[in-house]
Amino acid sequence: MRRTNRRLTKEAIFRYCEDRIDWMLLFQGMMVLAANQVWWTWEVEDVFRKVKMGEKQAMKLYAKKMHKQIDDLVTRITQPLSKNDRKKYNTVLIIDVHARDIIDIFAQEFEWESQLRFYWEREPDELMVRQCTGTFAYGYEYMGLNGRLVITPLTDRIYLTLTQVHVQQALKQPRIWPKHWACCV
Repeated sequence: MRRTNRRLTKEAIFRYCEDRIDWMLLFQGMMVLAANQVWWTWEVEDVFRKVKMGEKQAMKLYAKKMHKQIDDLVTRITQPLSKNDRKKYNTVLIIDVHARDIIDIFAQEFEWESQLRFYWEREPDELMVRQCTGTFAYGYEYMGLNGRLVITPLTDRIYLTLTQVHVQQALKQPRIWPKHWACCV
């Protein structure tokens, strides 16, 4: 099942260039969410490159694009949809609103490294998630679309805390600690 989910996620990533609203109907929710995050990460980093090259309005232009994407989703949600498609659109809408809020903040200050960023890496041909100093392989565990999704600044802090705890645990080498300290490591 993971192999199939991985293949479909990769296909969703590569087909993202199609009409976004219609594209979402082609794949399961988790694949849409992962692919959407990969492209959001790429677009934001592309905006950073443009800003670095002197395009001072790049972040504001991208913010406008995000606002239009949200408007398009809201318009589609008001039309007749199956229960699952409505749930998928609503979930993407919540994530898009969160992403838009981040971009609006970036237009004023830059906190990019602390955000969860999704990348499809050609080598090892895998979906990776990064945050600050942590890099993790995406698990491809399909959990469906879980009811109501709420993302707040506290959610971002929790993600950051969990990522850093995981990184710190990976850096610890219990073999260098005395045996009687093993319970503390």
